[in-house]
Amino acid sequence: MSLFPSSGQASSNTLSIGSVKVDKASVFKAPKLGSTKVAVLKKGEKFPVISSASGDSASLIIHKVVRGDTLSGIAKQYGVSERELKKQNKLTSEKIIIGQKLKIPQKYQIHTVKSGDSLWKVATKYGVTISDLKKLNHLRTVNLDVGQKLKLPDYYFQIQLLDGKKGWIKRSLLKQKKQTRIFMGWKHNGTKGNYMKQPNLNVVSPRFYTLKNSGDFVSLSVDKKYVQDAHRQGKQVWPLIGNQFDPVLTDFILGSAANRQKLVSALRDSLVQTNSDGINVDFENIDPKNERDYVLFIKELKKSLQPHGMKLSVDVTRANDDPFWSGSLDRKELGKLADYIIMMGYDEHWGGSPTAGSVASLPWVKEGIKLLMKEVPSHKIILAVPFYTREWVTDLSTNKVKSYDRTMVEVEQIILSKGLQKVWDKKTSQNYVEYTLDGKRHQIWIEDKKSMKLRLNLVKQHHLGGVAAWYMGAETSDIWDVYHLM
Repeated sequence: MSLFPSSGQASSNTLSIGSVKVDKASVFKAPKLGSTKVAVLKKGEKFPVISSASGDSASLIIHKVVRGDTLSGIAKQYGVSERELKKQNKLTSEKIIIGQKLKIPQKYQIHTVKSGDSLWKVATKYGVTISDLKKLNHLRTVNLDVGQKLKLPDYYFQIQLLDGKKGWIKRSLLKQKKQTRIFMGWKHNGTKGNYMKQPNLNVVSPRFYTLKNSGDFVSLSVDKKYVQDAHRQGKQVWPLIGNQFDPVLTDFILGSAANRQKLVSALRDSLVQTNSDGINVDFENIDPKNERDYVLFIKELKKSLQPHGMKLSVDVTRANDDPFWSGSLDRKELGKLADYIIMMGYDEHWGGSPTAGSVASLPWVKEGIKLLMKEVPSHKIILAVPFYTREWVTDLSTNKVKSYDRTMVEVEQIILSKGLQKVWDKKTSQNYVEYTLDGKRHQIWIEDKKSMKLRLNLVKQHHLGGVAAWYMGAETSDIWDVYHLM
C-alpha cells in the first residue's frame, strides 16, 4: 500500500474534508473493493480525509470463486452490476464454479494524450504515480503518443467516520475541500484584548449578547470598534450569546415559537449591523424539557444567518450524568445544524466540588472527545481548553474543601512566591504543586505550556476542527509558542 499525503492529507492548520457525491457510497475496511464494508454513506455527508492509497485501483481485480458464492453476491460485494460482471468475463449464464477466477470490472477516468504531455505531467495533474499509470496501462516505456488513451487509477481516501471508525472510499466519490482549523479565544469581561495581535488566533468571541426576559429577549452590549479592530488584525469575530445559566428564563424564551423568532431576528440584525462573521451560542444549565426547543432555536438561527454567510458555533459540556448541564443537549442534532460544536473540555472538578482535583485531566478530556465523536463528525468539533485552573484549599481539621479560580499567571506567581517545585502527575498528565500553611493544604493541578501541548495533540490526532480557549488574558505568554507548533 502506497500513501500519498499530498493527495489526501492537509497541513496541521488545515483539514481536508470529503463531501460524498453520490447516494449509497461504500466505505471499506481496506483500500480494496473486496474488503469488508464498514459504512454506506449518503450524498452530502462530510468527513475528514486522513490519507490516500492506491490500493487495488491500479491493478486488475480478480475474484476467486469459493463455496457459497453467487454471481449476484459477487457483484454486490464489489459494487458492480451482474450485467457488467458477465460482460467482463464473457459469461453466457449465471453459472460459476469453485476456483473460477472472475475479473471485476472497474470504471476509469480517461486522459487523452495531447501534444507536450509526458507521463510525469499526466501523473502530476491527476495526483497519481508514474508507476501506477504504467502498471494500469501496461506501458513498457514512458513515451506517449498524441491521442493515446490513458486509464487513470481511482485511488482510495481514508476518512474519519463517526464513533472513531475509519474507512476507505474511492476518491472519485468524494468532492474535496480544504478547511482551515479554528483557533478561537473568548474575550472575558474586563480583558484588554492585546491578544488580538497573536498571529495564531484566527477567531475572537466577545460577549456581546445575553438573554433577558423582555423586549427582543436579548441584552445588547455591542462594540463595533472591537469588530473593526479584529478584522484589521485578520481575525473573524463570533460574538457570544449566553443564557445566564438560567433554566427558567431559557424555558420562557425557547419554549415559545414567537419568542424564539423575536430573539433570532434581533441577533441576526445586530450581527449584520456589526459586520460580524458568526455567533457562538453558550446556553448552559437548560431544563431537559427544552431539549427539542433548543434544537429548534439553533435550526431557526442557522437559517436566518445562512444568507449572510455567517458561521454558527454551539457550546456543549463534556458529556456527564447531570440532566440540566449535559442531558438537555441533543449533541447529534445540534451537530447536524451547527457549523461547529465546541466541547468545553474543562470543569471535571468544578468550583464548589466536594473533592479536590484537576479542572481537566487529559484522560477525561480524551474520553469526552471520543464520546462526542460518536454523534458529531470530528471536523465539526472544536476542543475548548482552560487558560485557568483552581487552587484547592482543604482544612485539615475538618476536611472541608474550598476552591479558588486561578489564571495561569496567578499560578506562576504562587509557585514563585512559595518557592514550589512542580511535580509531574502521570494520572492527569499535568504538573502539580501543593503546600501546607496554617493547617490548610493547598493543591493546584497546573495548566501550562506542557498541558496545552498535550491538548493540542488531541486536536491533531482526532482530526478536530480546531481549538478554543477560555479565556484570553488569563494565559502566560509562552502558551502561544505551543499554538505556533500547530
